[in-house]
Amino acid sequence: MQLVLDTHGLQLTKKGGVFEVIGEKSKREISPAKLSSIAVTATVILHSDAVVLAIKNQIPILFFDRIGKVRARLWSPYFESLATLRRQQVRFAESVEGGNWMVDVFMLKAEGQVQSLRFLASKVAGQKPVLDSVIGLIKQQSRQFEKYREQMPEEMRNQMMGTEGAIARVYWQGLGAALPRQYAFNKRTRQPAEDVFNAALNYLYGMLYSVVEGGIFAAGLDPYLGILHVDEYRKPTLSYDLIEPFRPWIDQLLVLECLEKRLQTTFFTRNQHGLFLNKEGKAFIIPLFNNFLRSTRTYFDRESTVKNHIYFLAHLLAQRIRGTV
Repeated sequence: MQLVLDTHGLQLTKKGGVFEVIGEKSKREISPAKLSSIAVTATVILHSDAVVLAIKNQIPILFFDRIGKVRARLWSPYFESLATLRRQQVRFAESVEGGNWMVDVFMLKAEGQVQSLRFLASKVAGQKPVLDSVIGLIKQQSRQFEKYREQMPEEMRNQMMGTEGAIARVYWQGLGAALPRQYAFNKRTRQPAEDVFNAALNYLYGMLYSVVEGGIFAAGLDPYLGILHVDEYRKPTLSYDLIEPFRPWIDQLLVLECLEKRLQTTFFTRNQHGLFLNKEGKAFIIPLFNNFLRSTRTYFDRESTVKNHIYFLAHLLAQRIRGTV
């Protein structure tokens, strides 16, 4: 598990042979044997004896900025366990089990897309029949993912991405048409965006990538070694894989802002390349995203913050890699 220090003023010290986390009103002890990493996301106090305990147990301490990007790491100069996990990750990425993991990831994404559309249908009068039809199509198409199980990633990569793309087209057409008129769109557009919804979504996804990458680092994995997405020079391709189940969470967040009409046209500037968030828009979107990360929800029968769920899924992947190769 990852120990996340995300409250201003927390202290991390050593008590006997365990870590002690001291808060304003509480204390708790954690065995080093239970930790894979320590993530620091707020201004906290790290006692040197706790740092030494982490180093002795090969537990990296990672420091994150406000949008979840890793800025620094403290770790042991001895990399045996980390190197072993990286070797296991390479084998996993080229194995049948790696392909099965990607099937699970896209099934989770499809479930999230269904939940986003159900949320939208519950909020917009008259859209439920149309959105129910879209939900039915997504469920039908997502069943195709199961036929890719027990295949090597290179054998099913193109077919799986084709299935995911077909689902995405149906999803975005349904979602875009059901939004209030000032936010409606016909298709997903990236760089550049052609409408305010996609411009805001692009920026939110960009921040989400940083958080996912941080979770991958915290789990001891290499974010540049993807499974489904092909390796690209200096691109964190595993982040491209692991982000997929969490995209619909961002979609639903932005849908709510549109339904409440809090997303303003003044947040965007158009130039010859397309539509982009301006300074006013970033001042709105960044706090929205940070509050989203701190919000709680139930996922895998665990109630925790969104950020902790992201880290937990990265941790589950690391466990799967250790246990299957």
